[in-house]
Amino acid sequence: MKKKHVFILFGTSLILASCGADSEADIVGDVEAQQFRAHYQNDGPAPPSIRDQNKQRVPRYTALQSYADEAGHYISDTATLLEEIAPFFDQPHVQSADVDNTLSKIKNIRDKSSEFIDLNRPEPFDSMHHVHISTLMELDALERILKDMKDPVHHLQVTNARVYYENAILSHKLMEREFLSVTEDFGIH
Repeated sequence: MKKKHVFILFGTSLILASCGADSEADIVGDVEAQQFRAHYQNDGPAPPSIRDQNKQRVPRYTALQSYADEAGHYISDTATLLEEIAPFFDQPHVQSADVDNTLSKIKNIRDKSSEFIDLNRPEPFDSMHHVHISTLMELDALERILKDMKDPVHHLQVTNARVYYENAILSHKLMEREFLSVTEDFGIH
């Protein structure tokens, strides 16, 4: 019986000694470490670092910046060309040479627009593109009316052409507003 008591006493002292070996802080730390390892082993690779995220943002920003630069130049150039057409509508008597001069300016705008449309357009500039298309449609209508003018040019034809010109101007200004809105939203200056 003594052996039995000694054996039970020895077993309980061994159990009590092993329980007191780790403090509560050590046990909590071990459990947290085990949960952390299990969480990241099940989820796959670690999340990307900020450096990786910035590398992904830079090409997009570069594409937006590049397109915005081109769009800004295009809008400025076409605004100047559209302003050069304005004196045509203020003349008391329009000649065929005046019509030809105006048609050449519209051709210059068309050339610039075909180059601009061929650029790879980022998604944020889609609304500006739609307004750009409406501007080109107004210029198409203006060009058709100007091509139909014959000497002597009647003042009603000029008045009719002025309507399409003013619509083209309004569309162009709306395109400029869309451009400014996108560049402001993305912080592009």
